[in-house]
Amino acid sequence: MKMLFFNFILILLTVFRAIFPVDCNINYNILPIDFDIESVSDIYVPSDENSTVVSEYPTIIKLCHQKNSEDNGKLLATFEKWGSRYPVYESTDDALTWHYVSSVTDNINEDFRNEWMPFLYELPADMGEFEKGTIILAATSVYGEGVTDSTITLYSSSDLGRTFNAFCNVDKAGGTDWGVWEPYLIYEEETGRLFCFYSDDSDSEYSQKLVYKFTSDLVNWSEKFECVACEDSSLRPGMASVTKMGNGEYLMVYEMVGIDGNPIYCKKSTSLDNWGDVSDYGTIVSAAGKTFGSSPYAAWTPAGGDCGTLIVVGKHPIKGGSDTGTDMFISFDYGKTFAPIDNPIPYTLAPYERCSYSPSLFFSSDGSTLYYVNNPPCYEETYKITVAKIKIS
Repeated sequence: MKMLFFNFILILLTVFRAIFPVDCNINYNILPIDFDIESVSDIYVPSDENSTVVSEYPTIIKLCHQKNSEDNGKLLATFEKWGSRYPVYESTDDALTWHYVSSVTDNINEDFRNEWMPFLYELPADMGEFEKGTIILAATSVYGEGVTDSTITLYSSSDLGRTFNAFCNVDKAGGTDWGVWEPYLIYEEETGRLFCFYSDDSDSEYSQKLVYKFTSDLVNWSEKFECVACEDSSLRPGMASVTKMGNGEYLMVYEMVGIDGNPIYCKKSTSLDNWGDVSDYGTIVSAAGKTFGSSPYAAWTPAGGDCGTLIVVGKHPIKGGSDTGTDMFISFDYGKTFAPIDNPIPYTLAPYERCSYSPSLFFSSDGSTLYYVNNPPCYEETYKITVAKIKIS
């Protein structure tokens, strides 16, 4: 009854919001879950207050597949740091403090710079010669001062992120206008395949489309398949994030550049390699009349009720204001309806145009703890990397 009542309230809020555009954020204490922010800590802060180096695309994982049980529970994080390699940080006290452990170098693409769009992943099962628990970093390397070439490269680490070795390229393409970007990895248990979703500029028929490849051994990859390729070829769906929910469905969220505000859309599928009509934009993500845009991320946990809790985050509000930069959108019915709540890492958008660019989420193995990482403003003109640890029950 409690869940039915909450869904009814969400529907009423959505209708009311459409008719009367007022601020109707839902407060934490009336959610059907406990959403407790236990800590907020900085992973990286620029040492020079005059620094103009941009840090963005943060990504975080909590280890849970290591052979040595003492290593499970450690947190690893990295991010894009302009003009630098990917720095890797570790926390051994559940996100309270962080220390630098390594930086990642592209050792297979000669003269390529590995500085864009990293994504961390821990293998949940053996794959080919790679053992369960191997840490994988997927990222975009670029070539030339003006970026004339790009490649999505995979790196592996078997020593808790102390060293990484580049071992394959998932795809290669051209430069800024013809490249491949923003890899996202997800494992399909039923088939034992690892999928890589990414943004693809290389097809001359489209400004950009969302595609994927899959592998059973991490080295040999399938051909490229489309999942979102709009009939309006000027549109640029991108920055895909995919999560599996408790009803067996996968939910994909992505931005739609070319529409005002770059709104966030979503699609659902029961299989990672069947997304229906690829020309279908999907459904815009909205919460009580609010919408947001750019660099989305989604994650689901079984905690929080019969349907668990789905969380979607993004960069900036499009419709409906927020006092905390951008609201989080939370769903308790597998994404049919959403409620907006305050961002646990508040930030001011202007004049920080790269602020909150590609925030990410990661749940602990039991689903009760959420780690939310973002790049809020720091000093006058730069950014830091910050993580909020949130208990959900």
